[in-house]
Amino acid sequence: MTKNVPAVTQHEFDGLPAWKLTSPTGAEALVAERGATLISWQPRPGVEVIDGYESAEELEAQVGDRSLVMLPWCGRIAEGTYSFGGARYKLAERAESAGLGGRAGSIDFGRVGRGPALVLRGHMPGDSGYPWNIDVKVVFALDAGIDGEEHLSVSISAENASDSAAPLSMGWHPYIKMPGVRGISNLSLTVPARTKVLTDGRIIPLPGDSAFAGVAAPVRFDYLGTTRIDQSYTNLVPDVDGVVCTELKDPVRSTRVRLTQEPSEAPVAHVFTGDGLPRDERQSIALEPCSALSDAFRRADSAVRLPLGPGETRTITATLTYIGG
Repeated sequence: MTKNVPAVTQHEFDGLPAWKLTSPTGAEALVAERGATLISWQPRPGVEVIDGYESAEELEAQVGDRSLVMLPWCGRIAEGTYSFGGARYKLAERAESAGLGGRAGSIDFGRVGRGPALVLRGHMPGDSGYPWNIDVKVVFALDAGIDGEEHLSVSISAENASDSAAPLSMGWHPYIKMPGVRGISNLSLTVPARTKVLTDGRIIPLPGDSAFAGVAAPVRFDYLGTTRIDQSYTNLVPDVDGVVCTELKDPVRSTRVRLTQEPSEAPVAHVFTGDGLPRDERQSIALEPCSALSDAFRRADSAVRLPLGPGETRTITATLTYIGG
């Protein structure tokens, strides 16, 4: 293997199968096969950006949904029931609680191919609540910019392996922490959006147009302090390159972490400040690119984006960028 491209080596995470990506610049990422779950990303040696699972027990229980690949739905589904194609379905678990973000977190993925990117494939069999078979591919890749920026890209693809159209939304749920800073209170956050999504007490979007409220773009929190956020944003504003960049910044050190998403693939950005997590509450912040709103399976305004025909594939790609101060 050449020395100027990232290497992928077999590894483990607390006894579970995993893979490590190592860049020539010294950046490293660790990904567990269970759920294609990102455990760690160090853009520089010893500099950790991902607030991932600490044990196999946490990962297997999906405590906090850390770095969760959200499939075949993202967010919650009110009452755990929905209708599609003239039939009504009830999920095995109530999706507004234990079923948050779908079922991909319990799949064991395996590596396919070779090369500098880590390509993981898994199969999600249907059940009574979601009777469609979905093949899932998740690709992790490291890259470095000319100005010393470090990048981790994550591409999630879902293929309908059934013989009828399936409803499908998708997203990713990484928790980001700022190196050298304890907690998120002293950080700033910018979300390039013109609309926030209004929800009820279950964090289910309100019906129809009542769910949408205009905001001044970009949305800025110059000092997070004790602000509690569990909020989706849409009507996202692309930059000059046509992508949407949500940025978390340490104003003291000028360290920044950006999450970039394609607005055509992922028109929703969700932000969660980690309030109520069973471990390390408010020590990191979830920045979540999503292909649809929470509860999209029950919303008329999301219906056109949901169907995925037999043999069709849907993909979202997100890139984390670290810019050191």
